[in-house]
Formats: sequence, C-alpha cells, structure tokens
Amino acid sequence: MKTLSCRVKAWYGDVRCTLPVPEEWEVLSSGLGELRPLSPAERDRALDRPIEAEPIEEIARRARSAVIVVEDITRPTPTRQIVPALLRRLHRAGLDEDSIRFVFALGGHRQMPRQEMVKKLGHGVVGRYEVLNHDLDGRFGYCGRSSRGTPIYIGEPVLQADVKILLGTAYPRPGTGFGGGAKCLVPGVAAQATIESYHSKRGGDPLDPNNPMREDIEEIARLVGVDWIVNAVLDGERRIAGLFAGDVVAAHRAAADFVKQHSLFPLVPDAEIVISNAYPFDTNLRYAWRGVWPFGFHLDAVHVLVDFSPEGGGYHQFFKARGRPFAVRSDEPPRWYLYSPEIGPKEAYEVHPECEHFRRWEDLIARVQRERPGRRRVAFYPHAGIGWRR
Repeated sequence: MKTLSCRVKAWYGDVRCTLPVPEEWEVLSSGLGELRPLSPAERDRALDRPIEAEPIEEIARRARSAVIVVEDITRPTPTRQIVPALLRRLHRAGLDEDSIRFVFALGGHRQMPRQEMVKKLGHGVVGRYEVLNHDLDGRFGYCGRSSRGTPIYIGEPVLQADVKILLGTAYPRPGTGFGGGAKCLVPGVAAQATIESYHSKRGGDPLDPNNPMREDIEEIARLVGVDWIVNAVLDGERRIAGLFAGDVVAAHRAAADFVKQHSLFPLVPDAEIVISNAYPFDTNLRYAWRGVWPFGFHLDAVHVLVDFSPEGGGYHQFFKARGRPFAVRSDEPPRWYLYSPEIGPKEAYEVHPECEHFRRWEDLIARVQRERPGRRRVAFYPHAGIGWRR
C-alpha cells in the first residue's frame, strides 16, 4: 500500500497522520509548495517596517494603555511566536505589564479555558498580563453606525484601551475574501447586533478582499480607532512564511497580495478521486467547509474529506444545530465522505447530513474502491483548509 502523510489537529496539538491508499492509485499532491518560514530576525524586521503606519513604539509612547486582540483556538495563527516581539516594543515605549491586556476574538464562539489561552499565548503571557475572553453578555460601547447601516457595538475591554492592535492570519475565504485584518474586531469582539448585521452582508469570493463585507468592517475599524494590525501568512506546516504589520487596510492588502503570489494551489487535472485534508482548520466540524473547496473544481470525482475535529461538532452562537432530536444522515445520496476517527456519527450528521461518516480509514477506502475500482487518478490536498486554487 502507498501512504499519504498530512498534519491534523489532535487533543494536544498538531500531529502527523499516515493514510494508506491502494498501490494501483496514481496519487498527485497539491499544496502550498516550498514556502520558506521566516526567522525570528525576519519577523522582527517586519514589525519594524510597518506598512502605511507609524512604528508601534511611536504610537504607544503617546498612550497609557494597549489592547492586543488575538484570534481564538479555532484559528491557526501561531500567536505565541509573534506576541513576545510585539510586547518588547510596547514595553520599550513605556507601557508596563499592567497597562497591556489581551482579548480573544471569539465572536460567537465558545469561551476558551485557561489551558487554551496558554496554548495560544504561552505561560509567560497568561501568567503576567490580563487575558480575557470576548463576552457576548458583557459590556459594550456604542460607536454609531457604518455607512452601510451596521450598528457598531464593541466590547468595552477593547474600547477602553488607548492603543488597539489586531493580530491574525490572512488566508483565502469566501465572504470577506481573506481572513485576518479587521475581522478580529468584527465579528471578533463585537456585540450580537453588530455580528448579525455583519453576517447579513453579501460578501465576495476568495481572493477578493474588495467587497461590501470587508469594506464594512474596515470602515468600522477606522471609526473605532484600530491603530495597528499584525497579519501572518502560513505555510502548510502552520509556520510563518510572511508577516505584515501596520495600517488595518494597507497591511492586510499586502498580506493578501503575498497569498495570491505565493500561497495558491495548482489543481490536479483529471482527478477521479479527491482526498482533501481540512488542516489547519480541523479543530471542529463547523469549519470542515474550509477543506471541501477542491470538490467544487473536481465535480465528477469521488470526494473524501479528512477532518479529525477533536472538539467534535463545535459551537457557534449564530449557527447552531438544526434542531433534529437525533442526528441522522440525509436520505439523499452522500455528496462526500468524511473521515473523522475521533467523533461519532451523531456529531457528524448533525453538522453535515450531506456526508457519509467513517471512523475507520480502511472502511472508507473500501467504500471508495467499490465506487471507483481499479487504477484511478487521485488528487491529494494535504492542507486544503488554508488554501485556494491558483
């Protein structure tokens, strides 16, 4: 048997997974290629050369407090590799530990326990600085309405700070065109009314950040007074291959341009079977859709998604389960096969009734071989969760 190797999310961090496939299959892999991870010195230089903004030390010297809004555990940003360098600059500007707080941009996601905060920020940060979860039941400040009619309510722990910094990752996605940028603010630390208005906007396709959804949240970021962002671009191993700091729009567009130039996948032509791994967005099943995009470009192929989802179905305040008393697979033929060994069928079908779930890889391969016997051309996308087609 041949084997496919990929990274997946597990309970205690990223692990490597080996997937055996039939010897007669012709497997062609497509991913992000050989992006070179940045060294710590190169990450430092990126922070010291902000795009269309003052250096963060100059901004912080005029302030008495700062907040760093960071993405939560469902997002792949290796935050703890960036935060220490950012903190050094804030401290050199005169802000002490009691003047800096962190807020996790949960939006409508669940609260994060302390061990997950440590995983994202490190013991040295969680033990020394104020670190908060965004709280939909907390206190919010009203900042007016955007020109598109969005009511702007932002969490007080963010609004109270003199300097507001957003830290995330740019990657292709529908709606806002890319992750990162102002998304850490809205929906990240916004109230329910703001988040619902955000989700009601018509967005754009991946690779197009210039759309009403993105422009709305960037206008809000300007109105609220976001001073600086730091956006990473990741390789297939979740290492930082690009880092962009500065203005909330200009730095984000620079990160998006880097993705379009260096981080897109070539499609495998004439594939009869597609195996797509949702990593690094495989924390829970509600983000499995980030790994199914290759299916839309291989319409006549058999579609297989690998998504370990150690959190199971996951939780989102605004996209809850569909209300079935017991989750069962749809009566319609499955549109794709899901390999997720750590969850059960109830969780799988509650979120994705259109799939057929397998806990054993060999059972899934046997099912695919019955559907497409013999020698087949297979497209393997080992980290589709963070990619898009070239």
